Amino acid sequence: MTDSPRPSPEQEAVRRLLAESRHDGPTPPEVVARLDDTLASLVAERGAAPLASEEPVPAPVTDLGARRRRLAGVGLLAAAAVVVAGVALGQALPRSGDDTAAGGDAATADRESSLAESAQPDAEDDSSAGSAETAPESLKSTMVAPDAGLPTLSSADPSLDQQVQDLREDLARFQLGSTDALGRCELPATGSVRRLAAQVDGQAGALVFQRPDGAAQQVAVYVCGVAEPVRTLTLPAP
Repeated sequence: MTDSPRPSPEQEAVRRLLAESRHDGPTPPEVVARLDDTLASLVAERGAAPLASEEPVPAPVTDLGARRRRLAGVGLLAAAAVVVAGVALGQALPRSGDDTAAGGDAATADRESSLAESAQPDAEDDSSAGSAETAPESLKSTMVAPDAGLPTLSSADPSLDQQVQDLREDLARFQLGSTDALGRCELPATGSVRRLAAQVDGQAGALVFQRPDGAAQQVAVYVCGVAEPVRTLTLPAP
């Protein structure tokens, strides 16, 4: 059996210090009383606390739909607050002269546009009334066509007899232009005394004056290229 190694001088010094610091007497009464009070308070607290339930506590369930609705409501409120703040800021800031002038011009343009639009129905009514008033006049003949220098007649005009009679009294006035127009107008062969080119019902035509028969004279109104007259008139003999 081998002998245990001898302790080093450092270990011997530690042992001496421990032996000198050892307390062999009883524990002080104040320390014992403090320990007893601490233990008693711990026991009382454990006895007053409810026993933990062994049943598992379910975790709270979060309604995702309600949460999304709350978030959407909060977002709308925030957006409305931003808009209100922007409007208030725009009203509070002073406007420059250019902005004021531009706003005035825009307002003036809007008023003028509104007035023009409101006036349009009146103008249309006036135009319609004018058309209604002049519509019957369109059935009447115009004595001279401004473009061709020839009489313009309508076979349906009730006053055609009087107009042709007036033309007969003033044939020399239309004779120059009538000669060229008659050369391009195809008419049936008749024993006429005189022919006068004219615009008849919006087409090239002619008036064919027959020889007077007693107190009357027959006048046929033709459209060029049509064998039959569109109207025949009986005028007093010249």
